[in-house]
Amino acid sequence: MADRDQAASEADQRVSDRDQDLADRELEASPADPALLHAHERSKSGRGEGTMTRMATTAVRAQVAAERHDQAWRRDEMARHRDEVATNRDREAEEIDESAERMAGELGADSPAAKVAAVARASAAAARTRAAEDRERAARDREEAARDRELLMAEIERSHMDEASGAYGRQIGEVLLRHEIERAQGTGARLVLAIVTIEETARAEEGDADPARDALARDLFFALRGRIRPYDPIVRWDENEFACAFSAVAEEEASRSLGDACSKVAERHVGALARVGVTVLQEEDTLDSVIERAESSG
Repeated sequence: MADRDQAASEADQRVSDRDQDLADRELEASPADPALLHAHERSKSGRGEGTMTRMATTAVRAQVAAERHDQAWRRDEMARHRDEVATNRDREAEEIDESAERMAGELGADSPAAKVAAVARASAAAARTRAAEDRERAARDREEAARDRELLMAEIERSHMDEASGAYGRQIGEVLLRHEIERAQGTGARLVLAIVTIEETARAEEGDADPARDALARDLFFALRGRIRPYDPIVRWDENEFACAFSAVAEEEASRSLGDACSKVAERHVGALARVGVTVLQEEDTLDSVIERAESSG
């Protein structure tokens, strides 16, 4: 799991490094512009802070996930131990009952041995009560272990989400989209794939690119999520792109839903533009080919 978190972090870092390289090239093209130089330094500083934050977040997530995994394992082990103890106590109680019954039958109900047998039966009853309590505690341990695993799975899912927008990150997104493609090609079902591309905002042109782009991406994700089904994946494919897959939906319906989402976001972000490219999966398509066709259709 730590390896998967690290891979996601490294993917984020590659995007950041690529953007910084582009910014460096722009600066080389016009080094005498003080405003551009100032914006470049701010961007470089911000990306450095982002790198450190991603590294720290990855480390914390890996530690938390490992602790939850260990805790769930310990609870399961404790539950198994309690079950073993309860089984042994039941066996002990059964043996005591059999011995007491045999003694009472052989020596008579009024004999001193019969009184000892009665005490033995009481001990057996107490052992059965403790066994029942052990089983109840074992059941609680298993419930706690199940909750720990639910939290662990939630942590794993969060580790693959794009923090800025809330969509799936590129790494897990590719897995989900390939699964949708393979399922559609295997069953012959209709699958529509769309690419929503965010254009530069007026604020980004003034040098405040990252916050403006992240705010726009976040609003666009929620607008998209509000117009498509919960199980249709939305992936932040690139810094300025979202990829969406729609099963059993007409191309026109998908295009209309995404267009409505983009229009709503444009109302809240002055100068923001988003274009939609939609295509239908073909039998010979791969993820790369269908993404390329969707991008070119926008």
